[in-house]
Amino acid sequence: MFSPSLHKAFFYKWIPFILPIIFFLVAIWARQMHGPYWLNTNLDPTYGYLLSSLNILNNISPTHIDHPGTTVQFLGALIFRFMHLGSQVEEIIENVLRDPEYYLRVVNSVIILIHALLILIIGFFARSIFKNSITPTILQLSPFFSHLIIRHGSHFKPEALLITASLLTILLTLYVLKSGKVSKNSNKIIFCYGAIGSFGVATKVTFLPLLVLPIFLFTRKIDFFFYGLVIFLSFLFFTMPISDVYDRFFEYMEILFWGSDYYGSGFKTVINLSTYSGNIYELLSRPMLIIPITLSLFTLYKFNFLFSTLKRNLSSHNKDIYLRVLKGVVLGQLLSILLIAKHPSSLYLIPVLMLSSIAIVINFQLWFQFGDNFLREKIIKTTVGLICFGIMLQIASIYQNVRDYYSYHQETTKISESEFNQCARIYFQWASSQSFALYWGNNLAGQTFNKELKEIIPKNDFWFSVHEVRKDEVRDFLLRLAKPGLRNMGGPIDDMSILKGYPCLYFRGTDKGQFYKFLPQLLVDKNMNSTCSRLQEHILTDLKTCKE
Repeated sequence: MFSPSLHKAFFYKWIPFILPIIFFLVAIWARQMHGPYWLNTNLDPTYGYLLSSLNILNNISPTHIDHPGTTVQFLGALIFRFMHLGSQVEEIIENVLRDPEYYLRVVNSVIILIHALLILIIGFFARSIFKNSITPTILQLSPFFSHLIIRHGSHFKPEALLITASLLTILLTLYVLKSGKVSKNSNKIIFCYGAIGSFGVATKVTFLPLLVLPIFLFTRKIDFFFYGLVIFLSFLFFTMPISDVYDRFFEYMEILFWGSDYYGSGFKTVINLSTYSGNIYELLSRPMLIIPITLSLFTLYKFNFLFSTLKRNLSSHNKDIYLRVLKGVVLGQLLSILLIAKHPSSLYLIPVLMLSSIAIVINFQLWFQFGDNFLREKIIKTTVGLICFGIMLQIASIYQNVRDYYSYHQETTKISESEFNQCARIYFQWASSQSFALYWGNNLAGQTFNKELKEIIPKNDFWFSVHEVRKDEVRDFLLRLAKPGLRNMGGPIDDMSILKGYPCLYFRGTDKGQFYKFLPQLLVDKNMNSTCSRLQEHILTDLKTCKE
């Protein structure tokens, strides 16, 4: 029988393993509950990155460069190559296109495993530095700070690797916080921050403001130059696969910069002044942002101007490093919010939310080390209480979010595509169909795999391509859809050939406004009904009437 001291020692030894295991299991469970990747809520941009990975594997420059997302595409190509060592590229492509869901699950499982291992390393490293269990737990909880992290981390898309970049940043920052590491290894630290930051930006440009995180650690002018050089060269390295299309990438970035609305649309005023302040307020309203940022600003104020009233239990060198890192984290978070408020989307906040863990830890360590015994006891109790409260809130949030997607998944798949095998199945955006997912992914990948998909996709599956394209559009995958119409993997087809070749019609998609705006002529004289429609998806058919 364990004595209390032995039991406590056992718990202290093994506690870093708990959260990585929980994260891995929760991420796999969430992925399963979200349903197949070809569901309309999952397919974009996941299938685009899948087929773009095949482009890289085939030594073809990706055409899907919006984010730019090159790191995601390269990782996919690397995993596919390792899965089929010794196989010809054509054979690998054939295998992936015939069973895309399997390969997407494999790639995502690798990413989830990498994240779990990083969380484990963070836990052990933090414990070796701070000699307690509270600080490592806070850092290991960073992937649970929002249901968004679990949701988007279960996909093959830029957000998944932004989690990787965030965890690497946390790990490197722990190394910096360890006493004496900055002065002895400044060039190494600058290089690592630059490489990780460039990896994040090459994954998604919204990571750009977080590059300021280490700048307050620099003590020489040459440090800034070296940091900028590392960022530049690392970005070139991580985006090598798209070097042939840099011109189009930067042209699109210019459009995004000047446009005041989503994807560079709207007036060319950079921001929309009528909505910008409201967007900032909405982004900052999240507890895991506003609380750490507010607390950090208060701490910086206190320790910069009133530190003489506090006990000096930390060395001045250590305290200085803590405050410098805290300044960088808060500045990076605030700049990120200002950037994201231009085109607000909650998923852009993933790295910003995760880096709140560093801010919380530094605040905890500073106030704990500088307080008297009474203050320390209060800090520990308050921190443990807030952790428990936060865990309960996030468990509830993650569970509810996953359940909502599961309900949608179940409702969406009630209508079986096999019921309409004799019909011409015509999909428009965003249809829950593997055929449509492959079509859309192939379109994002530059329609490189038309020949292969022509043999894989059922002959009775067609697409009604409809997407509004603005005059200054530079993205190829949208320019190819500028003219609405019916098509298959061979290209545009005549409406009447479908009407004559099949006894029934089946339309499916979510973008009803665009669909009806460019309604195909062959529908005009047909007796179509929409009784089979499911939640967000609109299903029109003349084959059957679905029961309510």
